[in-house]
Amino acid sequence: MGAVKIGKGQYRYKGYKLFCYGYYPPDHCVWWEAVNEETDCADYHAHTKKELMAMIDSQN
Repeated sequence: MGAVKIGKGQYRYKGYKLFCYGYYPPDHCVWWEAVNEETDCADYHAHTKKELMAMIDSQN
């Protein structure tokens, strides 16, 4: 099962909320963040949603 869209640039996936923060000028790239819904901690950061989901999958 893939990520479920919950808002613009926001998804829910395996107990995490994924957020797209868009282009970040100082780093010259797009950043995504995965926040654990139980702990409310940002556990993962990546340049794409696909990379972020792969990080979550490798942890489980």
